[in-house]
Amino acid sequence: MKWSYTNGKLNVSSDKTDQQYLLKELVEEASRHQAYRKKLLSLFIILSLVLLFLQSYGGELPSNASNYFYIGYFCTPVGISGLFSGLVYWLMRNPPNQVRKLRRHFKDQ
Repeated sequence: MKWSYTNGKLNVSSDKTDQQYLLKELVEEASRHQAYRKKLLSLFIILSLVLLFLQSYGGELPSNASNYFYIGYFCTPVGISGLFSGLVYWLMRNPPNQVRKLRRHFKDQ
C-alpha cells in the first residue's frame, strides 16, 4: 500500500484500488464526530444529575445504612444514564462515508 498527499488530497493506492480523499472533508467529518461525542457526554452528565435529583427528591438518605447501600444509591442513576447514553451512541453512530472508506481501506492491509 502506498499513500501520498498532494494539493489537499490524500491518495491511497494498493493492489486492488486507488482512492482519493479530500483532507478538508476528512477534517470536517472528524470535527463533527468530536462534537457528537461532546453532546453525548453532556447528555450523560445531565441525565445523571436529573436522575440523582429525582431519586433524592422527597426523601432523606438513611443514616445507618451499610456502605453498599450508598454505593448502589449513587451508582444506580449513573449506571442508568450510562446505559441510555450508550444506547443512543449505538443507535446514532454512523461514521461518515469518507472515513468509513478510508478505515476499510487500511483494515484490508
